[in-house]
Amino acid sequence: MLPFLLPLLAIQSPTIVRDDYGVPQIRAASVGEAFYQAGYAVAQDRLWQMEQSRRLARGRMAEAFGSSFAASDKEVLQTGYTDDELRQQVEHLSPELREIFREYVRGVNAWIDEAKRTNSLPGAYASTKLTPEPWTEVDSAAIGVRLLQQFGRGGAGEIRNMALLAYLKTQPKAKDRVLDILEDFAWWNDPESPTTVAKADDLVKTPPRFYQPDRATSAKHMAMLPNVNLFELLGGVRMAMRETSTKMAEQIAAPFKTGSYCVVVAPSRSATGRPLLLSGPQMGFRTPSIVHEMSVSAPGLQVVGMDIPGVPGVVVGHTKNLAWGLTSGVADTDDIFYYPADGPGAYKFGNQHHELTAITRTLKVAGGADQTVTQLRTVDGPVVLNSSSTKTYFAKRSSYWMHELDSFNTFTGIWTAATPAQADQAIQRATMNFNFFYATLGGDIGYRYAGLVPIRADGVDPRFPTPGGPTYAWRGMVPPAQMPHTSNPKAGLLANWNNKPVAWWPNFDTPVWGLIFRNTALLSAVSKKTLAIQDLERAAWTIARADETWPYFAPYVESWVAKNGAKAEPIRGFDGSLLDGSRQAATYLRFIDALRAELFLGTTGNFASPDNFAQAAQPSVMIRALQRRTRVNYLGTRSPADVIAKAMERACDAGRDALGQPIRYSARGITVPGQSPIPYSNRGTFIQLVEALADGMSGRTINTPGIAETGPHSLDQVPLARAWLFKPAHSPWRGK
Repeated sequence: MLPFLLPLLAIQSPTIVRDDYGVPQIRAASVGEAFYQAGYAVAQDRLWQMEQSRRLARGRMAEAFGSSFAASDKEVLQTGYTDDELRQQVEHLSPELREIFREYVRGVNAWIDEAKRTNSLPGAYASTKLTPEPWTEVDSAAIGVRLLQQFGRGGAGEIRNMALLAYLKTQPKAKDRVLDILEDFAWWNDPESPTTVAKADDLVKTPPRFYQPDRATSAKHMAMLPNVNLFELLGGVRMAMRETSTKMAEQIAAPFKTGSYCVVVAPSRSATGRPLLLSGPQMGFRTPSIVHEMSVSAPGLQVVGMDIPGVPGVVVGHTKNLAWGLTSGVADTDDIFYYPADGPGAYKFGNQHHELTAITRTLKVAGGADQTVTQLRTVDGPVVLNSSSTKTYFAKRSSYWMHELDSFNTFTGIWTAATPAQADQAIQRATMNFNFFYATLGGDIGYRYAGLVPIRADGVDPRFPTPGGPTYAWRGMVPPAQMPHTSNPKAGLLANWNNKPVAWWPNFDTPVWGLIFRNTALLSAVSKKTLAIQDLERAAWTIARADETWPYFAPYVESWVAKNGAKAEPIRGFDGSLLDGSRQAATYLRFIDALRAELFLGTTGNFASPDNFAQAAQPSVMIRALQRRTRVNYLGTRSPADVIAKAMERACDAGRDALGQPIRYSARGITVPGQSPIPYSNRGTFIQLVEALADGMSGRTINTPGIAETGPHSLDQVPLARAWLFKPAHSPWRGK
């Protein structure tokens, strides 16, 4: 048993004290009692949000709110776990975690019972004529699993790439160059993409061998693919990416956005000679806040930081001895396998006949008839596309299947870690893919790329769905020793904004890491030789306004401006800052859109929509096309200057509204009920700034817009957010 779960006889009775912003500070005689109080406190603050979150995660929204939620529920039921499987995950947890889950649930139910007795339930229950059911471990497990799947996985882009191929084959100028365009738009590995770990700091001496397909392999694989029509493929993309339920999550203030940045500074770069850490999980903004905050103190456990309503535990935060942050790792953890139908309800797994597993559940709809939803599964996972036109099943296999909650073992280890070895050992227990960063009170900093990443078979192109069967099945997982990691880097700094972990790590099926990536903006913001905590605070402010593409396109733009006098006024003086109200920023963003069209539209088309076009034709492809470093010559007979001029003229000519006024950039704001939006939403949903002091870690945080869903603490952090200010985080190790 972990030492922090041993009860002490003489300790204060359990209490919940709230600071000036309503953040609960929990003190208890045991860890179990502490998490009972945590469940109670979070339910006080967010019960209605938790109600919606559990319904979303379990496919029960329509049961309460009607048919408009049925599509989201259907997606969840067709791809997610059964209640029994969620219960199995909880039962698989360590005894220590089982107690934490059990006591948290008891605390939530204690508040529900009290709120019913005292008529203190959130008003939304009365307006919707609902009564809260008792909270269960399955509820917490469902929310936790969905959270981890949202932020700790990647890949499953193979059907999207099939759709790209199908679309390109309809374009007259592209159909004979499909494979070349694929190499340009879905590249395997860009060695120029910014990394978290520098080559000199890479502690992996023998990297894992990732099979990189050659042109012949890719062509052969493309020829094997069933000829699924584009309409069916687009439906499969939505299902594989859970697009419908993710949009619903955004509506109800559940985690929906993937991002996050983190910076750790070693003593050698710190103005105080002690480590510093900035962590900004980017999970979207809604009211109430998508995340929560607490301080927990019990025998052997003192931890402060961010928690998720409905799930026990601090997932980003600090203790006396350790500060940590995490960002989504974006590794390819999920693959799509396909199988020919082999009679009713069956498929071929290689040469073997297999029956599909059918899991049938009832989708209840308020005010409407019940619906029957059947999830089909192959041996690899849930079916995300059943192509009737080709009689083919496509299923998603996930490296972490039935082991998402095991990642919570990481956090129980982190809460008690004091040394780099202890922190790294805890991080290695994560089953989900995250970039983990830490700083110790002793002066060490470190990083690990965590999670289960599959080792794929040779002979296929992993950018496309893989033939199901033993021949191309996974060959295991990358062992922890071969996952990117480092300790005390020579530069004295680690910085990540979901960028590539190390140079040798490929994109696999999702071309996310290219020459242009936003981490360059973060590195620029912390480029001083010596950094103080105020520099990290300023960095968060700076990157919220920075356009990461500007350093690459600036020479082209500035050359055009120098030659065009008054015509260039709409963009003259732009320096890459996306300032609210800036005419130049609005012009530059129009220029990027116009340049994309000038470069590619005539060859590739727009991939069926402007959004698809912008997603596929990324800035990294654009700059390489301008430099003639692509397989297809998208410039044709034009010079780069000619293309830039056309795009810039279009951007400048479209620079006035219907009243003749200059169009100005509007920073995408954070919506606040009854108030004007908070400008600059490109920031952490929760932000913590931590510096090591002589007597322990010391932090400041913000959780926009507030800790509660109603009352005085629902919007009281909005003034801080507007001014880019932070409040002190309670440090229980500094006394009562």
